[in-house]
Amino acid sequence: MRISRFYLPSDYVVGQTLTLNKEQAHYAITVLRLKDNRLIEVFDGKGNQALATLKHTSRRTADILITEVSSPDTESPLHTILLQGISKGDRMDYTIQKCVELGINEIRPLITQHCDVKLNEQKLIKLVQHWQNIAISACEQSNRNVVPIVHPAQSYADWLGEHNEAVAGLVLNPYAKAGLKAAPSQLAEQAIHLLIGPEGGLSDSEVAQAVQQGLTDIQLGKRILRTETAGVAVLSALQFHWGDF
Repeated sequence: MRISRFYLPSDYVVGQTLTLNKEQAHYAITVLRLKDNRLIEVFDGKGNQALATLKHTSRRTADILITEVSSPDTESPLHTILLQGISKGDRMDYTIQKCVELGINEIRPLITQHCDVKLNEQKLIKLVQHWQNIAISACEQSNRNVVPIVHPAQSYADWLGEHNEAVAGLVLNPYAKAGLKAAPSQLAEQAIHLLIGPEGGLSDSEVAQAVQQGLTDIQLGKRILRTETAGVAVLSALQFHWGDF
């Protein structure tokens, strides 16, 4: 039987009592209908997890009692960073959710030339928090104990300006001459940056700038993938070649 998991940052100690927040308590009691004294699992987002007993304190609130603490390694041996051109609505949500399940370590939302999403700074801040919550939920589902960071959104030009040295990784370009086999073999020994455009793709100049920055441009077959498919496809391929698949 699958044990329900909750993200609950804390320094876990056996015998410790912690309180679920309002949303977690509602989900546990009302949605999942977990009974009093049911065994659940919590994780701190930094690699630690704990088995705990659910304690109903009212019809809408609950505590947990820590019974066992551990730090299992469920992370991929690859360190991957998603540089994702911001796409619309559910597409961006899907990309983040699935890439977290597949082991991505960091997510950097980028405003690129062909981004159709036009948001002010306040809305972007709220959106980044929404994406971070999606990453947390994906960790709950996929048994990960380390929550990937969703960095604040920034322009592609600003991201380029942060790097004085070459950056290792791949830029997905459907018009590239070679596929993943062209990626340098030493790529797996470094942090792998994966640059993917939004719905309209990356412009020729953006691809050229990425290559100049050190990324290798590749295509994934002769077909043009949707933005929400591309990240999942390339990350799956990397996990197969160098990761833990």
